[in-house]
Formats: sequence, structure tokens, C-alpha cells
Amino acid sequence: MGAKIDDAVQKLLGMWESGEMPEMIKHTTIARQKGERPCDSWSLANQILMLLSRTEDARGFRQWQEVGRRVKKGAQAIYISGPLKYTREVIDEETGEKVKRTFIRGFKDIPVFRIEDTEGAPIEDSQPNYAPKEMPPLMDVAEAWGIPVKYAAGDGRSYGAYQSTSDRSFEQIVLRTHDAVTFFHELSHAAHNRIRPLKDGQDPFQEIVAETCAAVLCLLYGYEGYVAQARHYVAHYAKAKPEEATRAVMAALSDIEKVLDMILSTSAAKPQGRTA
Repeated sequence: MGAKIDDAVQKLLGMWESGEMPEMIKHTTIARQKGERPCDSWSLANQILMLLSRTEDARGFRQWQEVGRRVKKGAQAIYISGPLKYTREVIDEETGEKVKRTFIRGFKDIPVFRIEDTEGAPIEDSQPNYAPKEMPPLMDVAEAWGIPVKYAAGDGRSYGAYQSTSDRSFEQIVLRTHDAVTFFHELSHAAHNRIRPLKDGQDPFQEIVAETCAAVLCLLYGYEGYVAQARHYVAHYAKAKPEEATRAVMAALSDIEKVLDMILSTSAAKPQGRTA
């Protein structure tokens, strides 16, 4: 496995150094469907609170009424956190004109109820299935690690996310695109988190590791059209020019190889692409 990983990494770096790469494929996002659950747009903290309450759908009293369901008598609410917003006029620093801006002055507890504590009309149609007809390679790795992979509609913020508590008692991958490279990226975060606990947020080192691993996996599984954008992604987090992205990779090479080895040694799906 080590020789195959080394060959793939060297091929990737050679493409980045020479600039001779396949034409870039643009990311696509999943279009929103009618009836999507409100909790799909909640923060990670609120989603974890919901899942710890042993449900995958929770909504406010009126939100349940809007889909033809009612909260059972005596049902206990669970509480999520929501921002307290206010709007005021400020001076735009660039134009010098007055504009209205929204600010957050704190947070409030919002009561929501589990679907298990409601009754009424079926809501299967309100939970659309966004999964692709054909799953990307390496889905068996997420399954082996007990990580649910969920597809959701695009939210305009990200193409995907690996979500985990510090003790990994809760983990999931959320994908807002069918592009395999995004799944590879988030799966790489999950593997990296098994090597050493990840820092919160988009840590540059962690992003460089995940995106480089995703690009190597794209080569191995025949998705070479994502190699060019990976170079730009790595360069962005390395605060370097695209042609200097390989320097950032060399500094993270040990973790990159460990992540790739963990993923490929776990998977039963053999790579289909070529590394030479």
C-alpha cells in the first residue's frame, strides 16, 4: 500500500509543479427540494442536541402544524439555541453612506419537539432523498467507522462538512454536492481525526491534509478533473501562489500518507484510476 500511495502522491505533485492538469470540473451543489426539514440548516451544536435526544427531526410547534402534524399532549420540548438579532443604521466604511445592518446581541432558548412526540399526517415527502443514484467509492470506509453520510441541499456556505464531538461519540459527514472529491475531503478529515484529534474550525494544516488526500484519491479512482482546483485550495490555505502549493504539501506529507493508508487499508474497493 505504501508504494502505491507514494506513486500517487508523486504523480499529483508532478502535475501541480508542471501545471499540466486535466480541465477543471466545476463543483455542483444539490438543488433544494420542497419540504426539506428545518433542522437541516441548524448549526452543528443544535443538530447534536437533536441527535442526542434520539431523533432525526425536530421542529417548533407551528412548524409541525404547517406539515399537518400536532404535538402530543404532555410532550416535553427540547431546547436549541437561536440568535437574538436586531437591525440598525451604520455608516458604510467604503461608500460613506448609511446602510442597515443586522447584528446579534445574544442567544435565546427555542423549544422544539421530536417527530416521535407528534401525530398526524405522514411526512415522508417532507424529508427528500438527496443521495446520488450511484454512491462514490470508499463509502464502505465511512460505514466501517460507523460514520453516517447524509446528503442535503446546498446552503450557499459549503459543499460538505465532517462533524464530530471531541470524543467522537457523535460523527457524521454531510454532503451538499454529489462530487466525489468533497466526500473524499470529508472522509480524509475523519481519518485524520483518528490519527490525532482535529482542531475546531478550518485549521490550515488540516485543510491542506484533507484536500491533498482528496486529490490523490481522485487520481486513484479516476476523477482527475478535480486536481487543478485542489491545488488552488491548498495554495489558499498555505497563503501561497498555486505553483507553490507543493511546498505546503511537503510539510504535511507524513500526515497525508498516514491518512491515505488508513482509508485505503480499510476499504475493500480497489482504485480504478492509474497512477503512472
